[in-house]
Amino acid sequence: MTSSGNKRVIGLGIVGLGGATLSMLPKFAKNAGYKIVAAADIDKDVLAAFNKDFPDSKTYTSVQDLCTNEDVELVYIATPNRFHSEHAITAFSGGKHVLIEKPMTIEIPGSIAMIEAAERAGVLLGVNVKHSFEPRVQKVREMVRIEEFGKLRLINSWRYVDWLYRPRTPEELTPEWGGGIVWRQAPHQLDIVRTIGGGMVRSVRSMAGIWDPERRVPGAHATFMEFEDGAVATSMISGYDHYDSRLLVFGPDALDPLKHAGARRELRDSLAGSAEADAAASERYGGDRAGAAVRETPGLGGGWIMGGPTVISFDHADVSFSRNGLEVFSDTERYEIDLKGPKDGRDGRLDTYYDAIVSGAPLPADGRWGMATLEVLLAIQQSGDERRELMLAHQTGSVD
Repeated sequence: MTSSGNKRVIGLGIVGLGGATLSMLPKFAKNAGYKIVAAADIDKDVLAAFNKDFPDSKTYTSVQDLCTNEDVELVYIATPNRFHSEHAITAFSGGKHVLIEKPMTIEIPGSIAMIEAAERAGVLLGVNVKHSFEPRVQKVREMVRIEEFGKLRLINSWRYVDWLYRPRTPEELTPEWGGGIVWRQAPHQLDIVRTIGGGMVRSVRSMAGIWDPERRVPGAHATFMEFEDGAVATSMISGYDHYDSRLLVFGPDALDPLKHAGARRELRDSLAGSAEADAAASERYGGDRAGAAVRETPGLGGGWIMGGPTVISFDHADVSFSRNGLEVFSDTERYEIDLKGPKDGRDGRLDTYYDAIVSGAPLPADGRWGMATLEVLLAIQQSGDERRELMLAHQTGSVD
């Protein structure tokens, strides 16, 4: 597109107007380096709602048609997981750069096809692992890289949440299509861990739990990872709406006990049969529940990344994510690093992609990085099924 003042503006086309897009839209709209020029979705009512808010944007009911728009330079893809590879390759065929939601796809051959298609077209492929660009994560990564407290030794990341019992689409409850918490939430957590550790995971030993016969997708995982340099990480998520790990971050008075198991209660009392799918659909753009698709905890801050404790251990300090930034527990003192500011991980993801397109800077979290996180996701399932450690083969290092 043409420049705005002295700054080049990248024309953005959005594919899929669900919850992921609702989270990203405020940042796309405010970033001076981007202009939303087009959107595509199969739901015409959703497109009509979008067009009211963005009347200068073109709307389409197919990815192919959107990719014929010459004003579109970057395509953001937020469609269901099983369509990621197809939609990305369509965009590459139109000469468009792609920013794709996590996970980049649901199997390794599809990710390889995406990477190769982008390379043939001479365009960029990035994965929207936005939380890995959050200031806390980036600051800890810097500590690791410069060995501020000695060698990285251990990363622990826990999260207990109500995910499995919020209104879910049929896609999210079908294991073959990339449904369940391992595919929907673990990519955030595992990508944060890989970013901090430098990316090169050597092996995985894990389990993925399916504990509710009426929700036949994994609702929990517990994973042990070893990095090539000897550092290790543990990560777990439970989405069964019992304990809430924000209590470990913000204290025992942070949450209203009367709202305990609220997701389970609503599902049981109000969302029987097709009502659940209808409620999930209404969380898309323009729907009655669209605000519920982007969940923040009023007064607590931090969003997804502060949903549970994360502690990083070095030779000479433990560092934890805190409400204001990072809390350091060193050999000699305890103190907090204030990282408050207007920008979060979404800004970091968009700024790094802009620099890669406009200035040719190396692109963090590119296709090969996304495939490496995908490999960990697949290993979680296989390791749990086979009850053994798995060695990895598709890992790649961080772009620092």
